[in-house]
Amino acid sequence: MHTEAKDEMRDKILEAALKRFTHYGASKTTMNEIADDLHCSKASLYYYFPDKKAMHTAVLQKIAEAYFQQMEKEAVNVKSAAKALYNIIDLRRDFISKFCRLEIFQIFQDNSKFFLEEKKKAKQREFNIHTDIIKAGVALGEFKVKDPAQTAELLAQATMGLRFSIPDHIREDMDIDDEMMDLIIDKQKQLLEIFINGIKA
Repeated sequence: MHTEAKDEMRDKILEAALKRFTHYGASKTTMNEIADDLHCSKASLYYYFPDKKAMHTAVLQKIAEAYFQQMEKEAVNVKSAAKALYNIIDLRRDFISKFCRLEIFQIFQDNSKFFLEEKKKAKQREFNIHTDIIKAGVALGEFKVKDPAQTAELLAQATMGLRFSIPDHIREDMDIDDEMMDLIIDKQKQLLEIFINGIKA
């Protein structure tokens, strides 16, 4: 099979898996169901992915890339750095709401070497996006900051911390529901308001 055809088939599998995972949940979806959706054999899926976890991981990488690309657009041609930072939070809310059945929150609990490295890269990418926005805010005369990178990292870390400020009755293996996500997003916006007021020029 030519590389182009292989890539096309892999993309089709990921799209079918994403559709299933988003609608029914990743844990409740079987490889047989994805194969049926594609009118192919289960063996065809295993040609591209050794197991469902590998497929799930590939789906998460695909949507994460789209998510970061959306955020990076906010850091380009910034007209208001404060507005861009609020837009980042809204993008995060929309993303998690759309893909909540992908069991994203459970992935945060995976401490395997691979996922630790992926989480490290994702954090750095988010730090870079925040740095670019804060630098733009300084250039626009909107913010007064001595070290944009350090300030951006502090903001991103504080925001990330709020993602895990969940009640004790929510188990680590559960995903966050819409009500809980709304509460976290509201806290993130409150934090951002305080933070922006603190760095205004």
